[in-house]
Amino acid sequence: MPPLIILLLIAVLLAVALAYGYRALTALLVLQSLPTEGGEVPRSPGEGESVALTGELVVEEPPPMGGATIDDTDQAVGAYLWRARFPDNTNSNLTIEEWGWERQRWHTFASGLEWGRIGVTTDGQTVRIDPTWFRSATGATPLDQLEVGGMMKSDRLSISPWDSWYTHLRNRTEHRSLRRFASHVRRHNDSIDLDRHLLEARPLVDGTTVSVSGELHIEQGDWVLRGTDQVPLLLTDGSFGDYRYWLRHQALRKGAIVTASVFFTVCLWFEWYVPFVALLVALLIYIGYRFTQDTHIIVNFLRRVFGG
Repeated sequence: MPPLIILLLIAVLLAVALAYGYRALTALLVLQSLPTEGGEVPRSPGEGESVALTGELVVEEPPPMGGATIDDTDQAVGAYLWRARFPDNTNSNLTIEEWGWERQRWHTFASGLEWGRIGVTTDGQTVRIDPTWFRSATGATPLDQLEVGGMMKSDRLSISPWDSWYTHLRNRTEHRSLRRFASHVRRHNDSIDLDRHLLEARPLVDGTTVSVSGELHIEQGDWVLRGTDQVPLLLTDGSFGDYRYWLRHQALRKGAIVTASVFFTVCLWFEWYVPFVALLVALLIYIGYRFTQDTHIIVNFLRRVFGG
């Protein structure tokens, strides 16, 4: 029987294997539901029929605060995937403008999807998209229920809507201070500085080519595409082929981590420590590299502040 400390390490590795194994399995399940390509609306669609469409996004009504996610006010935002983040330097007075969002290490504490009245037009016909199922399936937080400050915690150990397999939005990512959304979010108390918190968004604007699949329903004479537990709503700002490639790649990555975790677990159980020592050395090298990178960023910032 290995020593207690080794048993604890084995337990940690098994937990990692289970977590990443779950992610790999869910990626494969979504991959199985993903169509190979998008087409047009069937000539005689049936209620509850599964369809896959590729066409232009049509924005009839933007979501609340959609315009705050982009600088180009001439473009109508139809939906945006978002995550709210706080920095490592929570106890400092540095704002995003002073420090720069790319110079900090951020931790996500909430994420979600906002949408207005949107649809996809293909072959002259428009089908409305209703992402309500996404919010319930992922536990997404509505932006108007977001509270900044207080006991905020990182969702590192959970699967956030931002990291969900149900969307693949990669064409555009915007970074905004939460100050832009001050009228729409709540602060835990008046001392919370929204300029020190970040909202990262992936907006979909009017005219964007999207591919979407789901279950077709009729509502007040209009066709509406929704998601269900049996037929998830899948949305991408690229092709279904790119979506499939990304999902396959993610499943392989998670599977590789599972394989490595199981391998090191077996090595520790049989008290063969050479591979584990090699892993620790590699981790120490990586930590040292990241430390030097962070130090370099801090030095550059101080030089910029003091004009050195």
